[in-house]
Amino acid sequence: MKLTEDVGGVLFAVLAYLAWKAYAFYASMAAPILYFGPPGNRTAVYCAKEGQVYTGVEDEFATVPARATCFQATDNGTFAEIWQKREDVPEQLIGDVVELEGWVLPGLWDGHGHIVQYGMMEAGVKAYDKRRAAIIDAILEHLHKYPSRGTRENWIQGNGWDQAYFDGKMPTAGDLAVDARLKDLYIALFRVDVHCVWVSEAVLRLLGDPLPPSPPGGTIPTRGVFCDNAMDLVYEVMPEPTEEDVETYLTTAIPELHKVGLVGVMDAATARREIPVYKRLAETGRLGLRVYGMAECGVRNTFCDVQKEEIINRDGMFMLRAVKLFADGALGSWGAALLEPYEDSPTKGTMLVNETHLTKITAEWYAAHWQINIHAIGDRANRASLDAFEKAISLHPGVSGDRRLRIEHAQIIHPSDQRRFQTLGIIPSIQPTHATSDMAYAAIRLGDARLRHSAYRMKSFFPSPDAPAKLPPIFGSDFPVEPPSPLAGMHAAVTRCDPKDTIGNGCNRDELWDAERVSRLQALRGFGRNVGYGGWLEGFGVGRIVRGGWADWVVVDKDVLDEGVELRDVNVWGTYVGGEKRWDGRRENELFEGIREQRDTI
Repeated sequence: MKLTEDVGGVLFAVLAYLAWKAYAFYASMAAPILYFGPPGNRTAVYCAKEGQVYTGVEDEFATVPARATCFQATDNGTFAEIWQKREDVPEQLIGDVVELEGWVLPGLWDGHGHIVQYGMMEAGVKAYDKRRAAIIDAILEHLHKYPSRGTRENWIQGNGWDQAYFDGKMPTAGDLAVDARLKDLYIALFRVDVHCVWVSEAVLRLLGDPLPPSPPGGTIPTRGVFCDNAMDLVYEVMPEPTEEDVETYLTTAIPELHKVGLVGVMDAATARREIPVYKRLAETGRLGLRVYGMAECGVRNTFCDVQKEEIINRDGMFMLRAVKLFADGALGSWGAALLEPYEDSPTKGTMLVNETHLTKITAEWYAAHWQINIHAIGDRANRASLDAFEKAISLHPGVSGDRRLRIEHAQIIHPSDQRRFQTLGIIPSIQPTHATSDMAYAAIRLGDARLRHSAYRMKSFFPSPDAPAKLPPIFGSDFPVEPPSPLAGMHAAVTRCDPKDTIGNGCNRDELWDAERVSRLQALRGFGRNVGYGGWLEGFGVGRIVRGGWADWVVVDKDVLDEGVELRDVNVWGTYVGGEKRWDGRRENELFEGIREQRDTI
């Protein structure tokens, strides 16, 4: 049996490596991509200053970026010709040139975000970076704006609190009743990592007296705070969002994402009730953002009947071919599952599902030909996820090897497990700003040795001439846990400094953070073509400006590849999706321009 498992793992790694090398060759040759649908009848030519269009078609190990000056987009939403110099543009097209001020990048993607939750955050109480008193003020301000909220049917909800602002102590339900106006209201505020929820006494009364015990994989650290699987107790009594609510959250979130240069998001837990809304908005041309979903069953970490949506229309606005599983909780709330106890707590964290069940459910989804993306932060959870993938591969040797299995976060990995990403062909999906946000307390949680040898790998995950078989890591933000800006993520990846840190061009970091810094070109690929590879989207030109690819691009005011440019100071001047301008950073009210007409149906 062991021999079979070893052969299966090696075969899988070889197939994954060959698929990645084929993609790298494909990208480096800038091979034409087949048009989907008939060629557009109308085109427009866009030109920047010479060499200010980064096309993203250079070889994986190249250090010099591929650049152009002009490109052509069709009303079919795809790129046509790309020209190195302005004088290469045919004379008959010169009169149609649209001048682009600034630097042009292929459309940026977030490889791991939560769109509906971001819309909920925008519509709810924002508790980020606040102490208790300031949160109470924010709730009262929200209640003044929305006086009908706080009822049994319409709770006050919000995001962003962190016990670090409460002297390290978890809050209680009583803290939400210090103002008499809030005493009997239904309130639920999610921790910044969305792995705990803080509720009011009115919510607790719905749960009964005494409160039910925490289920396995969850904790109730104080009266009023429920973490990980214990949050299910609250979800059972919380009003479910309607499809109308989901649509409101999406239409609230998406324009905000355009503002930071995002043309697409890999939605890292797409609830079944959200899928019809995504499909409807995509089919009627109202989504405006490319979304690659990861289905989450109604009961987490189970197998359920979900229909794949490969590319549901020719525009490719909504895709669903992945499933999201969860191995553990989060580091900030002591929920990340560790092999050894935390430095500042006797606990080893929380596995949301035991290893046996994780292996079983992973194998079921694998046999059903789904991409499997497992949330794993702690080193125990990462090991369990790698073990589950290895077992699934060995049990189903006849299943296609190009599965692009992913571990979401891949944050703390025992040194003996780090090489297994390469040997098993697993893609790490990383959020660079987690490393910099966690910098203040990661050593407190993990201790110096574990932090140095196991945590927050970035550069060492990238393929290199010495290790070409590594699969390219995907970068994202995990918004609304972190801000959604890919430029802030690039800043964190390149400098290993918090984008909010204002100490000149540097920050308080040591050799650990320096050793895992990536180049600007690698960071840009992390938020572009690597994301495309992580979802089989390289054939649609994700992360590249190439003939036949989706006509998605971003205009910024500075050259992000210039070492002298502060990435966190770069501004987005324009975001285009399928040739349509979705955001104009200098003329905010003139949206949805472009060469394509708005259509009610596809």
